[in-house]
Amino acid sequence: MTDRKQWQDAAESELRALGRELAVPPASDLTAAIQQRIEGRAAGRRRRPAGRAAARRRPGWRAALIAVAALLAVLFATPQGRAVITHVLRFAGIELRQPPGPPPSPGASASLPGQRRMSLAEARRRVSFPLLVPAALGAPGTTLVSDGGRVASLIYRTRRGEVRMDEFAGHLDQIFFQKFAHFVAAAEVEVNGFEGLWIRGPHELMYITRDGAPAAASARLTTGNTLIWGTGQVALRLEGNFGESAALAIARSAR
Repeated sequence: MTDRKQWQDAAESELRALGRELAVPPASDLTAAIQQRIEGRAAGRRRRPAGRAAARRRPGWRAALIAVAALLAVLFATPQGRAVITHVLRFAGIELRQPPGPPPSPGASASLPGQRRMSLAEARRRVSFPLLVPAALGAPGTTLVSDGGRVASLIYRTRRGEVRMDEFAGHLDQIFFQKFAHFVAAAEVEVNGFEGLWIRGPHELMYITRDGAPAAASARLTTGNTLIWGTGQVALRLEGNFGESAALAIARSAR
């Protein structure tokens, strides 16, 4: 116990010393640098063999953790740094913000702009991206296409409640949804060799229109947990009352 306490004290001392040595740029520069790093990482995502992905993350993990801890120590030490921490994270066409978010629409009244119900076959013709269907769930009970074919939603009614899978073109320069959830509730996962994001618990969700404006009528509280991932051509968000393992199994069956 004493050794562990000594190690923690030494590590904290080293991090603080490193923090004093690092130059912290002005607020605007810091925000731009962090945002550029996030978007650059997203733009550089490449498909990699699933079996080797975990192995690639192992080397140097202690050094990576120390570097992250040092960066956070510096950020939290300054007002502009704390502002960046509570700013935004963009992933696969979705912007993740810290709560609170907009007030959800009452009951089941929330809907996306121009939302229309149609057959799966018609939906495939209406959208400009490959519409994927998870074999683990089969054909959806309801298929919705919104905003002139910009988004397709597959709705399933299961014994554990509704499961929803939203799909849209995987363009890095466009934002389709805003989520308001604590960053600590999000964890990186892997889906078929692609990076994904697992978000635990309900959170506010709002649709962003083609011109970048929030659609207030779409604001709602999600159910259960959410998995977000992309394939390069299409980005997907899977929402429902299931655990991480079940969500990953559904996502990996999407064809």
